[in-house]
Amino acid sequence: MRLAVNPNRMELLRLRRRLVLAERGHKLLKDKLEEIMRRFLRLVRELYNLQEIVSLKLKKVFLSFVLVRSRDSHKDLEKLIPEGKLVLATKTEKVFNLAIPRFEIEEKEVSDYDFLNTESELDIGLKKTEELLEDLMEMSRLWKAVELLSREIEVTRRRVNALEHILIPSIKETISYISSRLEEMERSYQVQLMRVKEILRHH
Repeated sequence: MRLAVNPNRMELLRLRRRLVLAERGHKLLKDKLEEIMRRFLRLVRELYNLQEIVSLKLKKVFLSFVLVRSRDSHKDLEKLIPEGKLVLATKTEKVFNLAIPRFEIEEKEVSDYDFLNTESELDIGLKKTEELLEDLMEMSRLWKAVELLSREIEVTRRRVNALEHILIPSIKETISYISSRLEEMERSYQVQLMRVKEILRHH
């Protein structure tokens, strides 16, 4: 689609400069898109592998607690195990100007409980849960990173497509139109000049 501009030399020069900038921007955005895609796929692989590990660990944790629940009621367990404390700190890391949250344990307090009146499976389950916490925090970081990068990929792809299929072709079409109009005007001027010379020659 041709841009609505006046067909003159100043506009032609301006459009040629704009075309150079648009093509340079298009190349930079394509490079950025490729890099984001590469980082996105790497994070997806990391997330998938971590999910497999977490899934296996969770099965073991659930098995331990199921065995404990089979021997003690929920109310009994609540009495035997007092509440602990967990405080998380949130930090951010920059990836392509995106703020990716990272969670860290700021404070952790596991309450003491009655070892004599609880099953050994409870000790195992609580230990495995504690070990699982780091993996779960890393998994949440990866999930958020993948989500933010997927949005950035979509935005960048739209910009690349807009430049590639709309703006750059429009500028090129307008440059071609102005060039042909200027050539036409130049030819018309030459014809008029020749007529003037012919008239002057006969007088």
